[in-house]
Amino acid sequence: MLKEQGMTVREAMGLDPLKTSRVIAGSGGIDRVIARLNIMADYEGIDWASEGELLITTSLALRAKPNLSKDLIEKLHSKNLAALALKTGGSNMPINQDLISSADRYDFPLIELDPNVPFAYITDNLSSHIFNRQTALIMRMENIHNNLMNVVLTGGGLQDIAKMLYETIGNPIVIWDNIFGGYVGEDGSPESSLLKSNLFSIVHNEDKIKNLSQDSIKSLTESTDNINGRIVKRVLFPIMVSENIYGYVFLWEMLKPIGTIDYRTLETASAVIALEIIKRMSIYQIESRYKMEFLENLLSRDTTMQNLAFERGSFFDWSEKDGYTVMIVSIEGKEKISAHKEMTPREIFAQYKNSIIHDIDEIIKKENEKAIIGEKSDSIIILVRCNETRNTEEMKKTARRIGDKVIKAVDLKYQKTKVSIGIGRHCTNVRLLWKSYQEARKAMLLGNSYEKKALHFDDIGVYKILSQDNIKNELVTFYENTISPLCEYDKARNTEFIATLKAYFEHSGNIRKMAESLYTHYNTVLYRLERIKEISNIDLKSPESRLNAEIGIKIMKIIEGNGNRF
Repeated sequence: MLKEQGMTVREAMGLDPLKTSRVIAGSGGIDRVIARLNIMADYEGIDWASEGELLITTSLALRAKPNLSKDLIEKLHSKNLAALALKTGGSNMPINQDLISSADRYDFPLIELDPNVPFAYITDNLSSHIFNRQTALIMRMENIHNNLMNVVLTGGGLQDIAKMLYETIGNPIVIWDNIFGGYVGEDGSPESSLLKSNLFSIVHNEDKIKNLSQDSIKSLTESTDNINGRIVKRVLFPIMVSENIYGYVFLWEMLKPIGTIDYRTLETASAVIALEIIKRMSIYQIESRYKMEFLENLLSRDTTMQNLAFERGSFFDWSEKDGYTVMIVSIEGKEKISAHKEMTPREIFAQYKNSIIHDIDEIIKKENEKAIIGEKSDSIIILVRCNETRNTEEMKKTARRIGDKVIKAVDLKYQKTKVSIGIGRHCTNVRLLWKSYQEARKAMLLGNSYEKKALHFDDIGVYKILSQDNIKNELVTFYENTISPLCEYDKARNTEFIATLKAYFEHSGNIRKMAESLYTHYNTVLYRLERIKEISNIDLKSPESRLNAEIGIKIMKIIEGNGNRF
């Protein structure tokens, strides 16, 4: 990894100062890299030798310590020096045979210098060549840094940075954003066919297996991937700010070898990408604050607050003339998130939410729809916009399709997190958007019972009546007089009478099907039904009592969905 910082022993031997010298042993390591020179006057200087050095000395210096020759090469090899160059005293002071054998054993170049070439000529000339190369490297890295910074300063994003990195390094690259979610890349192929067919899947699977967003990898790692039947080296480089992981850069060695300058380019790019993400975070936080305030006002019943929203609507591409459908995305499983390393549960949840918002935005774009997406408490609000040419039924189908795709996207990304989505009725009078919001909220609270499906307000049936705000007290009283005793009994004794009652209505009282769904015996179900009558006075043979019990179950679902807010 020192190659771009110096020259190989092979290259050095071709320069004028060393043309008349020769490698007498260790020629297998002739491509070791010389990054600096070190002249050793006596054997004590060995302790100060360092990686990448060409150590220059005389056989006289070694003669003062005869036993040194036995382990000298091993010691220099362990320190990763480039080579040892000796100036002999002629036939009277030949190079020790142990030294030669050891050099061959470790493939450590041992150079016999021409006695007629002064040390000063060797050091000045080689140092000049190394300095020029290092200067060129510094200038090139500065140029790369300037080019990357110019991308950011001229308004470019992560995709533009990925393109610049591909042009600089010459290998396929993917940038994975840990803050907002998603990834971009460049592979040089028509329509990014390699990225879409292989590389994005590799990145997605890497995150799924190693959970990169939480199990932070904080140092460069190398591994291999099977790409179209070919084993390819892959480099993973973290994007970090104050020990926090903002993302990763994936680089594949497909088109050319990855060299030292490429690693340095990744290091430089990491800082620039972090700067771009920080910029996006700052803009996002400001936009979110204003958008949250806009949505609070817009979805309020208060006309004064609505007017404030109307005044600022142009900032969010909002128009009073268009109709809107309100969708609410509630992120479930927040309580299951535990603190991890440097991140609090709240910070991890914020990352989840940012990632989901990014997914929603991408889905809406692919649907060729327009929408305002914002946050309200721990939920995500979507206002799907439509013009006068589209009818209510069409917008209902569009909202359902978007909602179902969001649920599917979250299921694919996260194992412990899922979303519940409620959809309000389409609203053409913007003064009444608060109604669509309330409808979406009611549908969302019931959405947990509808697996993998976004729930529209029109789909909730009798719940539209039961979820009316003005009958809350009556609902609670009805629940307490019907289902509540069974709930309390189940909690106190760990029984399953509520589950049995639900199964009764789901299977229209068919005992055999109930037993199958509850994984219990036919007679056990009969026993439970008798106990339900004893505990709660619910007689399922009576039509009126049966109806009351079914309504009580539905009220229980509303109360559970609202939690402490009911």
